[in-house]
Amino acid sequence: MITASQCQATLNGSLTCQPCVAPFSVQGLVNHLVELIVTEDEAFYLLDKLVFRRLLHYLHPELTSKDIPHCTKICQEVLACSVQAESNVKETLQVHPAFACQVMC
Repeated sequence: MITASQCQATLNGSLTCQPCVAPFSVQGLVNHLVELIVTEDEAFYLLDKLVFRRLLHYLHPELTSKDIPHCTKICQEVLACSVQAESNVKETLQVHPAFACQVMC
């Protein structure tokens, strides 16, 4: 969902909404691929397909083949994210013991 802070007024007073796009980085690419894998069924198999890799090269021609992670690297990233998320949940439950009791009961 686009928020009001992501909208920009034009000279005629109307608003145009465009999501803020961060500058390209290899880690940013990895983060977006992890999000794609986690949210879409079968997306994992895209990573090693030549046509998908060509699309990434088309979008960012300066990429080298080594910059585009294979499914094994993304698998490691997804697992690391899941461990971090689990840790965050445990920490939240320890900080808020009353909430933890409500969840467990």
